Amino acid sequence: MSQPSASSTQRVYIVDDEWAIAQSLAAILTHEGFHAQAFHNPGQALVRALSCPPDILIADVMMPGMNGVELAVAMRTAGHNCRILLFSGQTASAELLAEARRQGYEFELLEKPVHPMQLLLRLGNLREQPIRRRLAKVTGSRTHTTRRTVTAA
Repeated sequence: MSQPSASSTQRVYIVDDEWAIAQSLAAILTHEGFHAQAFHNPGQALVRALSCPPDILIADVMMPGMNGVELAVAMRTAGHNCRILLFSGQTASAELLAEARRQGYEFELLEKPVHPMQLLLRLGNLREQPIRRRLAKVTGSRTHTTRRTVTAA
């Protein structure tokens, strides 16, 4: 009998005000062996974390009400030491992240649109080499990963 992957025990919360994005990412991560749950409201994810904290939080930065950076800070303030990945397609995110950095918080950032293989690679669910082959097969080209660094001015 094969052993479960390391991801099979990891609980992941995906938070995006665009329900289709949250649901799609949750479905992909579930397929890859994670225990993934989608939320379209950051407050709901925060309340759920009180009784069942995630190992990984993936949240959109720009959401109405509570944005992803505020959610990430609230998770830290509540004592949750989960890994946090934020994603955004908007340049306004840089200022929100810079403000969090000034407060002593550091979060990883992915650019939208997030390709599922890029997300899996970042989560470390699969070895890098097979993912590069999968990406090459999908895109028809050589691939490489990049990490976007946001710095305060």
